Amino acid sequence: MKFKIGVLFFSLSFYSCSKDVDTFNKEKTLALDPTNLSTIPVNDKSSNVFALSQIHLEENGNPLFIHLNYFDSNPNYLFVNSLNDPTLDLVLEFENEGPNGVGGVTEFYFHSFDSIFLVDRYRYLVSLADSSGLVKKSYRLKNNDSNRPDAESVLPLSFSKSRIFLRGKFLYIPTSPDTDPFKSQYKKKNLLLKLDLETGDYTALLGYPEWYQDGNFWGGPDHKLPSISPMEDQNKLLISFPLVDSVYLFDLETESMTPYFHMGSSNIESPIPINFEDNQTDKSRHFQLGTDYYFSINYDPYRKEFWRVFFKRYDEESITKILKRESGRSNQQFFLVYDENLKKIGEYEIDEELNMNAYDLLFLENGAFISATPDSIEDEVIFRRLIIK
Repeated sequence: MKFKIGVLFFSLSFYSCSKDVDTFNKEKTLALDPTNLSTIPVNDKSSNVFALSQIHLEENGNPLFIHLNYFDSNPNYLFVNSLNDPTLDLVLEFENEGPNGVGGVTEFYFHSFDSIFLVDRYRYLVSLADSSGLVKKSYRLKNNDSNRPDAESVLPLSFSKSRIFLRGKFLYIPTSPDTDPFKSQYKKKNLLLKLDLETGDYTALLGYPEWYQDGNFWGGPDHKLPSISPMEDQNKLLISFPLVDSVYLFDLETESMTPYFHMGSSNIESPIPINFEDNQTDKSRHFQLGTDYYFSINYDPYRKEFWRVFFKRYDEESITKILKRESGRSNQQFFLVYDENLKKIGEYEIDEELNMNAYDLLFLENGAFISATPDSIEDEVIFRRLIIK
């Protein structure tokens, strides 16, 4: 099923207090390796949109690529493919209703074929199931029986730039506050949910850095929700906020966040905030489309590198067209790459003609891979290795 994803969320942006004065290494370039690629089939139940995916390593080291459709289906489907074997095309089914009902699945975490966590964000429901569809246990992520949002509730919201992960008996779920964080001046800690799988108790963690807490309104999800990447140290998380040049470390033991290092783009422009009263209006959408922001942070554990994706604003002509539901020119996108010593390797523009999808950035033992599928191909998604040379 051929699908194109435009803007999953309208965008918004920021600029931190200190501008990155480093210039990127012009002697090196980033390219796609023409000889090293993997393919994922697109069958009649799946799409080519992998907004949420996960790599699961089998005992023999074979990387399984597991993904969820971006659209609703009944039953729910989870797709299991191998990046080493394009013939593997396994579809797992999970019922919406009934004794083994899991609702409408919007997020997942695949621990094993016997332990698959499935989330229905709008029912505040987490189900633990196996690959046959049998539900073993369910968890409620709200302190009352209502599915209506309230001042204290949070909505599970996981994409490939912020995946669910498991640490011991705790499942950690990225979230979006049900009440806009502007109303609390971005001072609450409720961007990550810690679920105790033994007791069902949960705690909200992770707040905003001081930069957001200046009294201004900073827009929609693309500009207020962080990207979260696990580090080599299992107790540490790398946190990137869309409007801040610096990246942060979050310690799961102390449940505290500290600045880590400056990783700003040389192409970023300072945002101009708007009034909260303009939220959900054309002014808000124009601001979101017309502001630079950091899309994601990614840690490569094999090469100990840091990859940050940065999105430039759309030009004014394209913004006007998009607001009229017409097609505009693509915005510029960049990779910022730093080494294990936190030294800048380079900042590289993503060639829009290569159809790279920033949601599909993967790190395997043999390199960094990203989906880059020509428009003419409809029955598979092609992952190619990124090389810096």
